[in-house]
Amino acid sequence: MRNSTMEYKVNQAYEELKRLIQWNPDSEEKFLQKMVCLLLPGQRKCWSEAIRDLRQSFEAEQGMIFVEKYRGKLEWLNSISLAELQRKIGEIYFVDHYKMIADQFLYKKDFETSLFLRIAMETGIRSADIPCIEWSCMHGKTIILEETKRGDLYKKVNGTFPKISTQSLRIMKLLHRKQGKIFTKSNEYYVRKISCAWGMPGFRIHSFRDYRRKIEMGITAGVQVPRIIPL
Repeated sequence: MRNSTMEYKVNQAYEELKRLIQWNPDSEEKFLQKMVCLLLPGQRKCWSEAIRDLRQSFEAEQGMIFVEKYRGKLEWLNSISLAELQRKIGEIYFVDHYKMIADQFLYKKDFETSLFLRIAMETGIRSADIPCIEWSCMHGKTIILEETKRGDLYKKVNGTFPKISTQSLRIMKLLHRKQGKIFTKSNEYYVRKISCAWGMPGFRIHSFRDYRRKIEMGITAGVQVPRIIPL
């Protein structure tokens, strides 16, 4: 009975992995690799073999194949909650899918929608305020923008102003140089396009703000947060 909690959590991770691959079959190998890195932290020497074992377990629909072989290395799961494990697994999907969708818009030369999505993820600025960003708001990569909901300037949890990545700044400069402004449509237009491209039920544009705030609160509290997106 000692490992029953761990076995249940691994089974939940296994079921989530199946769901992710079902929705994103082209990313199967990437998800297998990231799931192994998540389940076996600090066990880099065995990752290659573990990826093969997880793939075999997945193809045979026998999650216990993986559990039985790595039981001792999986006991750390007893020390975290199921909610925390689900949050970590969710990041595997959420961040990778975001990158894929943002790149798709770039490939289609829809620079405004790609930039809108990138700003939402990189800064946590509310979707209603993103189209209000003008070139005068930019100070290098830093955005100085008033939050229309409360009237305050947008700030990160640590009190500093939000910043965008170097690539987002390049896109912004391109748009401003080409059309004299950064955004030309309403936030509803961009949110609708992103929602359609996201392709999964339950999409919420506010999820990007939630995710960014959680990352910032983790960093502020001194919790180790993986550098999976530009900070």
